[in-house]
Amino acid sequence: MKEIKIKVPTAEDVFSEEFLKHMVNAYKELLLAARCLIDTQIKKVEEKASNPKELKKIEID
Repeated sequence: MKEIKIKVPTAEDVFSEEFLKHMVNAYKELLLAARCLIDTQIKKVEEKASNPKELKKIEID
C-alpha cells in the first residue's frame, strides 16, 4: 500500500510576516473599539442606576 502525505500550509507559509503583523494589530484595534463601546454602555447603565427618575403622583379629577 502506498502512503500519500499532504502538507497543509500554515498562515506563515502563505502570508508574509509584515502582513501578519498588520492583521494582529488590526484585530487588536477592533477589540479595543469593542471595549470602548462596552465601557460606554456600562457607564450609561451605572448612571441610570445611580440617578433613578422620581415618580410623581398626578391626581385626575
